[in-house]
Amino acid sequence: MKITREGLQSLIKESIRRQRSILLEFPSNPEDRTYRKDDNDDEGHMAKKELFHMSQKAQQLHDILTDDEQLEPWVQSKITKAAAMMSSVFDHMMYEKHPGHVKE
Repeated sequence: MKITREGLQSLIKESIRRQRSILLEFPSNPEDRTYRKDDNDDEGHMAKKELFHMSQKAQQLHDILTDDEQLEPWVQSKITKAAAMMSSVFDHMMYEKHPGHVKE
């Protein structure tokens, strides 16, 4: 069986997607400390968990996109907005943790 370059790329992308797919789900156990409604001291843990899942999905997108791939305008816009928001949070946290070491 002869396979085209495009067919091979499609198979590789599908294989990567299946192997790396991570579902972000809330735990089914209501006693999980991360999601107790009466706790206000776990924001850092929750943020780290969300950042982990974001980084996994960002890496998956990076891996499946090609340099010459044409994206729909709304997709480009969402990626740009996400990058800008992440940059804003990063700059804020760096300033809070290391005042005077961040270039303004």
